[in-house]
Amino acid sequence: MRFLGQRGTVAVLLAGLSLLSGCGGSGSDGGSTGQTGTSVTSQETGTTGTATACPGSGADCTGTTILRTDQGIGVTDFGVQVYGTSTNDLLTPNPAPQIAYGLIPATGGVADVRVSKATDGRLASVTLLLSNLGLSWDGKTERPRIIETFETRQGRVQLDANGLAVLAPLPAATDRSFFDFGTKGANGTQANYANNVYFPRTEAVRCPSNNQGCPSVETQGLTARLGDWRSGGSTPDSAQVTRLHEDGATQAGYGVDANGQLVLLPWADGVGVPYPGFKGYRDFLHWSYAHANLGAWITQDTVMIDEWGGRDEHNKMRRGLIAFGQVTPAAQVPASGVVRYRGRIHGWFNYLQAQDSYPLFGEVEATVDFGNRTVVLTFSGTRIDEGLMDPLPLALTASTVISSGQLANYFFGSAGNTTLNGGIGGRFFGPVSDGGSGTGPAEMGGNFQLQSTNQGPTAIGGFLLRKI
Repeated sequence: MRFLGQRGTVAVLLAGLSLLSGCGGSGSDGGSTGQTGTSVTSQETGTTGTATACPGSGADCTGTTILRTDQGIGVTDFGVQVYGTSTNDLLTPNPAPQIAYGLIPATGGVADVRVSKATDGRLASVTLLLSNLGLSWDGKTERPRIIETFETRQGRVQLDANGLAVLAPLPAATDRSFFDFGTKGANGTQANYANNVYFPRTEAVRCPSNNQGCPSVETQGLTARLGDWRSGGSTPDSAQVTRLHEDGATQAGYGVDANGQLVLLPWADGVGVPYPGFKGYRDFLHWSYAHANLGAWITQDTVMIDEWGGRDEHNKMRRGLIAFGQVTPAAQVPASGVVRYRGRIHGWFNYLQAQDSYPLFGEVEATVDFGNRTVVLTFSGTRIDEGLMDPLPLALTASTVISSGQLANYFFGSAGNTTLNGGIGGRFFGPVSDGGSGTGPAEMGGNFQLQSTNQGPTAIGGFLLRKI
């Protein structure tokens, strides 16, 4: 089977399918929920704590390690993150294997985001590394790690010895030592069929007869805008990019006949992957101030692929948000004083776990009492960020506690109202300075995950605030 994107044709996807575009686990299904207070050793430092630098000069990143997880909030080296899984693929039988929809919070996976910015502050590049999300091509092993750079050129994206994403030449379709499915079948090297950029190419795309048109490129590239926060406003800088991918597509190479001669694979209708988006798509959205970033990502992937031995081919979706950036050193977080912050909320909401999600938007204020080690966050004006912008039942006030030691720049607590309950956590970003409402870090950012009982409303989101 071959599936297109959730919203219909891949052409629609390339035009900007992301639900958020307007608002500028282990285990087979994305892990378990509710792991609390687990501390692990950082792979970058070798000790429990935070890493010292991001890969690449001048980059902001999340870090590669989940240091602890509190009610779905994953603490990383330089931020916090949440994510959720689609729900129709959790059902047996899957009621709609050709699409992926629904939302339920999950833990166990890792999203590592690295961004660089131009001199004027606009987002210049993004690398999205996704792993352990319960995505398998063969039903036995986790698919190769996603390394997404939203590259506009043909090639193969890999990490070099320094952990930086680089674009190497794409091996020729006739290279049977690389594209070895044609000789090894399901025992072929899965990693060689991941993170390849096949388009644009000289050969024409082969569009399915039931489709109204297929694009010839995978992405139009990054679109970035400056906000008005530098001149006294509250709008952060923003960026968006979508890429149609073909991860797992065995049609990338040739097969061989009994005489060892190159031939098309039995199920292929031509040479190479048929069209952009043959196996799914990815979105990334980004908001930032001077020191803090909020990233939102979506990946839809074809899993249990027939050729790899999956025997139950269908689509899965994972989506998440990450607050990250230049974390305030723990030792510099003030021990006294009260400071206020104001900012914005972004994320996803669904009225029922088994229904599709809506983008959400709202306002958030925070009062930080450094002497009492508390952060009180208030959500207001939450609404669907499309259509008639219907109000959402996400208004709440959450009292959180600032941690100590190496995580004295992290705060966490329970959050909820009469409809939803869950966790909320965040970090302080930027230097500590006087002025405004008091002495404190310049910015804050964080995440929340909320759900109700009986498979009712669910929400995951993030927030970005500046000192006022």
